[in-house]
Amino acid sequence: MKKIISLILAILLLTGCSAKYDITFTDDKIKDEIRVYTDSDTVNNATQSTINSFSNKILEWERGHDHYTREVYTDNGMTGYLYKYDFNYDEYDAMSQIRKCYEDFELTYNDSEIILKTSNKFLCQNYYKDVTDLTITINTDKVITSSNADEINGNTHTWKINKTNYNNKPLKIKINRQEIYKPKKENPLNLTQILIFILFILLIIVYIINRKSIKKRGK
Repeated sequence: MKKIISLILAILLLTGCSAKYDITFTDDKIKDEIRVYTDSDTVNNATQSTINSFSNKILEWERGHDHYTREVYTDNGMTGYLYKYDFNYDEYDAMSQIRKCYEDFELTYNDSEIILKTSNKFLCQNYYKDVTDLTITINTDKVITSSNADEINGNTHTWKINKTNYNNKPLKIKINRQEIYKPKKENPLNLTQILIFILFILLIIVYIINRKSIKKRGK
């Protein structure tokens, strides 16, 4: 897998290339999705022969492997490659790509909780050297009780890794397997509240009109 992603970066020479590693915890699977991509104009400028050569080498390296399928990735003017695989919990520690990026990688789980924690240094910085924007996101439909993520949006926890912080960018997250995550719903105004508000405005308008009418009669 390292050779595959390195080849993407080396052949396409993607200035401003981005990499995104999505990890999703479900009841019985851990889903990995790795995207390496750039803007469509950069890829379109590459010669067709280079793209064909690149694809042929990828196919050669993928023969004999039973995980991380590859497909073309396009979204919002970005294009690249998507690698994905659904791991069983007992195989994730040995086979996942993220495991190779930390010297110490500990995934513990039972019926009650899931705990993922790593050592500090992100070791894959060298082969991601042409990537200017690398993010790792963890998602789940369970309640995340704690994490050291850089950003939290709903139930998505995101870590941003770059050339200045990779020496101290551990992953730490704890998930409660017994509790389903329920997004907080905004409390929109119901119909009754809207009608009361409109009536209040109308009363104010009527009051102002009446005051002006009284003043005119008093002159």
